[in-house]
Order: sequence, then structure tokens, then C-alpha cells
Amino acid sequence: MQELTHDQPTTETTIPPQSGKNSGRWTVVAMFGFAITMIAILFLYWELYTKPFRPLQYAIAAEFPDSSPKVIGGQHKSHKDISPVLLRIVVYVPEGDFDPTLDESKSEERSLNLVRLAFENHDVEQYEQIDVVLLQRVPEGARKRWSVTHPVEEWRTLLQKSGWTQAKSEENS
Repeated sequence: MQELTHDQPTTETTIPPQSGKNSGRWTVVAMFGFAITMIAILFLYWELYTKPFRPLQYAIAAEFPDSSPKVIGGQHKSHKDISPVLLRIVVYVPEGDFDPTLDESKSEERSLNLVRLAFENHDVEQYEQIDVVLLQRVPEGARKRWSVTHPVEEWRTLLQKSGWTQAKSEENS
């Protein structure tokens, strides 16, 4: 065989010898193992994060279809006592229904119905405040947002003024 110089092209490729420490098969197995572990952790986190609020979310979705309800509860910076323990209910108002920023009476009525569902389907006594946020998607524009926050006792008073009693909700359960 002829000696190669830098000017001559080569047709043979030399593959460096493998060290045997890391084969491709084990790399692929490790990648799949990592992916399965991450999916399991994500599923577990989501299960623990949303489970307490699922009955309320299902009740809201049943009463207000296409509302995409999201319910979260807790306290911002829970290691500090600077913010109240809050239950937040976020729903979308369909575009053809009403404008939550312009129709104050319908927004208040919807928020009262959402809080009624919260009292009937979730233990609201562990919270200091209930926050209701109504959102509306606007095609090719910023979404509209209306919100109201009251202490739990004030919500209870508003519900009782509207004719709701806790006894009725317990009978329905």
C-alpha cells in the first residue's frame, strides 16, 4: 500500500477504537429511563396539585360549558405571613355570552354563581378570601379581564342575600 501525503485524497475512513465504557445501547436505555422518570414525576406533581380542586372544577364545567375552569388555592410566599390564604377561581366567558368588563351586573351574577359552586363542592373554610376572575378571549386582541375578591364571610353574606342557604347545598350533596 502506498503512503499517504497531505496532497492525496483518502477513500478509507479510520474509526477510533471504542473504549467500551459507554455503548450506544446503554445511552439509549438511560435516555428512555430518564424520560419515563420525568413523566412520572410530572404526573405525580399534577395529580397532587389539582386533586383537591377537581370536584369544583367539574361542577363549574358542568354548569358553565366552555368556561375552561381553573381553581387554585393557597398562599403566596407561604413561608411568610404577608398574604391571605386565597381560593382563586378563573373561568373564561365565551365570546358570544357577555362582555365581563362592560356588563357589571352579569359579571357579579356569574361570580356569585361560581362562589356558590365553591361553597357546595369545596371546603372554603380553610381560606380567608375567594377571588373570582372572569376572562374573555378577543380574536386578535388582548383578552378582557374582570375580577372580584371578598373575604369568605362576605361571600357567604352575599349568597344568603341571594336566597342561597348552606342547608340547601348540603341536601344537594
